[in-house]
Amino acid sequence: MSLLLLTGHHAVTRADAADFRAAWETLYARCAWATACQHPDFVAPWYALYMSSSLPVMVVDERDDGSLDGLLALALRPGGGMLTGAGDQQAEYQGWLQASGGDSRFIVRAIELVRAQFPDADICLKYLPPGIPLRWIDEAHGYRGLCCLRSYSLPLMRIDADVMNRQRNKKNHRQNFNRLKRVGEVRFEQVVDHQHFERVFDEICMQYDFRQAALYRTMPFSKDPFKKRFQLALHKNGLLHTTVLSVGDRIAASHIGLLSKGRAVHLGINTYDPALAAHSPGNLLLAMLGVHLVAQGIPVLDLTAGGDQYKEHFATEHDSVRELIVYRDRKSRWTGEARRGAIRYAKARLRAAGYRPADVAARFEEIKRFGLSDVRAAWTTLGRGHQCHMRALHHATHAPGAHTLSSTALPIGKNRLQDVFAFDAHGDHARYCTFLDTVMKRMERSGDLYSYVRNGQLQMLCWAGVHCVEPPSGASVQASGSSATTIVLSDMYVHPEARHEAGIRQFLAQLLLEVAQARPGSDVVYRGRLSKQLHSLLTGCGFIDALP
Repeated sequence: MSLLLLTGHHAVTRADAADFRAAWETLYARCAWATACQHPDFVAPWYALYMSSSLPVMVVDERDDGSLDGLLALALRPGGGMLTGAGDQQAEYQGWLQASGGDSRFIVRAIELVRAQFPDADICLKYLPPGIPLRWIDEAHGYRGLCCLRSYSLPLMRIDADVMNRQRNKKNHRQNFNRLKRVGEVRFEQVVDHQHFERVFDEICMQYDFRQAALYRTMPFSKDPFKKRFQLALHKNGLLHTTVLSVGDRIAASHIGLLSKGRAVHLGINTYDPALAAHSPGNLLLAMLGVHLVAQGIPVLDLTAGGDQYKEHFATEHDSVRELIVYRDRKSRWTGEARRGAIRYAKARLRAAGYRPADVAARFEEIKRFGLSDVRAAWTTLGRGHQCHMRALHHATHAPGAHTLSSTALPIGKNRLQDVFAFDAHGDHARYCTFLDTVMKRMERSGDLYSYVRNGQLQMLCWAGVHCVEPPSGASVQASGSSATTIVLSDMYVHPEARHEAGIRQFLAQLLLEVAQARPGSDVVYRGRLSKQLHSLLTGCGFIDALP
């Protein structure tokens, strides 16, 4: 057995050579546990795109005739302290390829070669695919004290025609489908054509970044300049299985997952329109995806490890996956496992107490910014979410006959995510993500967001919700009872640079026109914080003060 270790440009050039790729694909087809993350069409573009930040490291066992008996594709993270599988966090499964399932000589010698070349780096492979051989950890001399294995539950949805049809026809999925039909035509489709994928991909990226920022304080596509190009390359190479659920001309939900051909679709990037969250479009898409995979003959939808509750709703069985860490020495193993254990314990306690770790991290950032003397202020500010800078007055009620509504040229949007991303947080990432979190929660509670953006910056926004309330004195009362359907406007935000009366008046007039057209005959009230200027402008747009 002759092993060769390639790094940097040498690894990238070799991975892109036609004859080497052909041998790689043959080895991939012979390896029983291979996933799409070990395919050359995944590794080669990732190496090429991310070489500036992560050093490619590849170990190959190549015969004289050019065929391969083993391949381990790794990457050295920035800082040089950790080697991961090629793809790093974008590779759901990390491991090696070998032709013989029971022979562990390749991986033992490959790790020895890597450790000799990078003596100050640990090796972490998360997650190892099911079925990969691990007996060598106990059998190989010296590895028992350096390796750590941790198991994770892997939910799977076995694609059986009867089971998938029962899943799709569950009462909640039927109800949500019918509710979405009342919004617009519902269509489920797989996006195969690459130009079509390019057309819908920006909207999918925006939905994904929006939810990730709100929940986890990160924006993967906005933060990573190569992530979008990598996903486009994967789709062009045929490694992505992409499905979209549309309602009218809107993407209600989507899923982009890696395709291990003939073996599984792996859950990957799943998104939904928060304005339609009340109808669970994401869950409906997964139910329809199961039926779709029956027709394609794909045996498994791999729901991936992670413990998300919605995955258990669709799981029909479970397997397990492993995380393998090979530490550089015994001291590193002791300190590394102690640190990881403390992190796991802290996260578990936070979740049990109802906190998200990302929220706590964001609050600590606020504490560092304000100083220890303002700890309480930092927690209170983040707990409230986004606040409009207006002082509190009483609420006002719109009098329909007091103002003649007419269309304006101001292009305001309704539930338009790209407008939300244009919010100016003055460089404060925590405040920006808290704003997105607040928007997401309110949209999911069926609140409508009207917004206006100019020169790439959010200038004004206002929330509108439909409620059945006791109308204030003087307001119309429907004959059907003592309560009436009322459109409640609230929490209007105006950017400091946009606080001129003509612009605000124009925004309010257009807003009133659109809500009146959406629900003709409804009363309109404004409740929330009002400055003297906004109170005056509301009055000019046909609002009157409500009696207490």
